[in-house]
Amino acid sequence: MMDVERIVRIALETGAEEVAARRVESRDKQVRFSRGGVDIVNTWQTVSTGVFIATDGRTTGVEIKRGEDPKEVLEKAVRFCRRLPENRDFVGLYPGGGGSREPDPFHLEDIFDAVKEAMDAGRREGVKRISGELYLSDEKVELATNYTTREERRSFLITTVRAFNEEGTTGQASTHVADEDSYKKWGPGFVGEKAAKLASMNRSVRQGEEGNYTVLFDPLCFGALLSEVSEALSAFLVDTGMSFFINLLGERVSTDGFTLYDDPLRPGGGARGFDDEGAPTRRNLLIEKGILKSYLHTHSTAKKFSTSTTANASGGRIMSTLLPEGWQPFLAPGRRSWEDILGDIKRGLYIANTWYTRYQDLRAGDFSTIPRDGIFLIEDGEIKEAWGGVRISENMLKLLKNVKDVSSEALPSHWWGEARRAYSPHVLVDNVKITKAR
Repeated sequence: MMDVERIVRIALETGAEEVAARRVESRDKQVRFSRGGVDIVNTWQTVSTGVFIATDGRTTGVEIKRGEDPKEVLEKAVRFCRRLPENRDFVGLYPGGGGSREPDPFHLEDIFDAVKEAMDAGRREGVKRISGELYLSDEKVELATNYTTREERRSFLITTVRAFNEEGTTGQASTHVADEDSYKKWGPGFVGEKAAKLASMNRSVRQGEEGNYTVLFDPLCFGALLSEVSEALSAFLVDTGMSFFINLLGERVSTDGFTLYDDPLRPGGGARGFDDEGAPTRRNLLIEKGILKSYLHTHSTAKKFSTSTTANASGGRIMSTLLPEGWQPFLAPGRRSWEDILGDIKRGLYIANTWYTRYQDLRAGDFSTIPRDGIFLIEDGEIKEAWGGVRISENMLKLLKNVKDVSSEALPSHWWGEARRAYSPHVLVDNVKITKAR
């Protein structure tokens, strides 16, 4: 902790009024596998130190790189900060107080055994080929401000598996886990089996038909959409007109079955005990039974909205700004199994995954996204055939208001670089617009 505390002292001595210094020491390991064995093993050890500086109503951020003189870097940063325009959105750092709850460390005995577990689970389902990646992250995070010091370890495992059938079409699954119980339920074995089952179903794919459908979203797919919802709940984006939740606080934005939290205290890839200005994190209720209850806040945005911080301040890599960001969206489960929900669908679609979610009108919530790795036509409660070549062309608020049912188990989902780590059940949505992916 001495490094970040010393940095804060030096910055104050050079004229800064408020300072938040964060040091992250990361040890990451990646194992990529395909065709029956390990292809690549990468290991990274990195240290990054970012400093947020406020003085005379102005703010900036700077990274102190290895070998640089902290005093020299901070003196230049303070001089630069004084030449900037006033930041009227900043009213001060979180003033301290309250204990944080450190996530329990996650330890994996042998990552190569975990790879074998994923591959064996896929092979048991009879797929032709299986590939994927295990990514083990371990971070030591130290934070110091004028008012508080914090320290914790954040560790988790992301497993991504892609299975191929003899036609060359695929199924894919991905989870994040950060404790032993989650590993047993949703770790490499679960991911390998699920990807292979989807690949086995994804045969004789034909061009999908345009129209409006009842859609049962897989947790991996809806987790990516929850990431979009979480981002739009940032009070900063609401305040700057870049959210589809503007002026909707206290209003209905979904149905009674939709209750959404930001839950960084739940074990997972988004778990943390404090934010980047030192506020202890907590489970925040964002949408309760369809009613928008809260935005995500820093200390400064909370003052502007006449409320309290939700401990969601994120400084990015170099702490250049402190903006509210969701840590780990968690959609509360319902009462029915996803199999029971599927069995009640007369005609609809099951969508396993999606990517390239892009907005045509961010403020209105108009977006499109491209399903992949399993689009299945449902008739009379059974999956009849596999589709391809379609796009979801929708409005996010309309989609939320058409949520019809939520399954009884929320799974940890994480898809590539498209979305933050989330927990999502299977979600049934009516009247989803499907177009061709031209």
